[in-house]
Amino acid sequence: MPRQRSPQDLASAVVFVMFGAAGLWFGRDYTLGTAARMGPGYTPMLLSVGLILCGIVVGVRALTRPGPLIEPIVWRTNALVLGAILSFVVLIGSLGLAVATFVVTALSAWGSPESRWKETLLLALFLAVFCVVVFIYALRQPMSVLGPG
Repeated sequence: MPRQRSPQDLASAVVFVMFGAAGLWFGRDYTLGTAARMGPGYTPMLLSVGLILCGIVVGVRALTRPGPLIEPIVWRTNALVLGAILSFVVLIGSLGLAVATFVVTALSAWGSPESRWKETLLLALFLAVFCVVVFIYALRQPMSVLGPG
């Protein structure tokens, strides 16, 4: 049996194959159709097969080329980014796009140990203003800027 030389690539290959297999499993009841008349299961099936093929390629590479070890999980970063996403979901309806964008940007940036609070606050302010200008005024999306209204 070949010895794995890149644990990180091997773990990625396993994840690709698992997601591809899950996609095939959950999409098994959809009609595939043909290339000319695609059914609702055609694209999910192609994407799932593509993931499995990518997993196989990455897995073979993990057995043939040396690579990095699996790095330890950084819980602070994961918690802050997940918290940022969840806070956006909660805040967008109650406090508006500007506040939700500001909070998600600040929390995500603080997930990095290299972030500095002044730069983070300036970035969050810029992105909040930018998103309001683009989505509410330029694209006329039906969202509130600050709070319900």
